[in-house]
Amino acid sequence: MGNKRRSITDITADYPEIDFSDIEHDEDVLWEEYGDRRETLLEKSERIYEFLTEYVRSRPEKEIAIVCHSAYLFTLLNAVMDIEDEELRSWFLTSEVRSLQMTFIDGDDS
Repeated sequence: MGNKRRSITDITADYPEIDFSDIEHDEDVLWEEYGDRRETLLEKSERIYEFLTEYVRSRPEKEIAIVCHSAYLFTLLNAVMDIEDEELRSWFLTSEVRSLQMTFIDGDDS
C-alpha cells in the first residue's frame, strides 16, 4: 500500500488547519483505477498537465506550493514543462524544496 494515499477524511483529522475541500474524492480513485499496474509516463504526464492547466492556472494566488512524490515532480519538470535548467530537472531528494516561476501562454498568444 506504499503509494495509495489515505482518505481525505483521515488526512483532515491529522491536519485540520489545511483546507482539502478542492479534492474531489475522499478515497484514492487512481489506486482503484490502475489496480496492480503503475500509471504510465503518458498517463502521469496527462494528469500533471491537467492539474496545471485546470487547477493551478485558475488559482488567484501568486505563490503555490505543490507537495507530492518526487516522481511526479520529475515528470512535471522533464515531460510536461519546457525546463532548460538541468539542476531544476534533476531528481528531487526527500523533503527537497525548489522554487520556480510558471507562466501560462495561451495557444493564440504565440
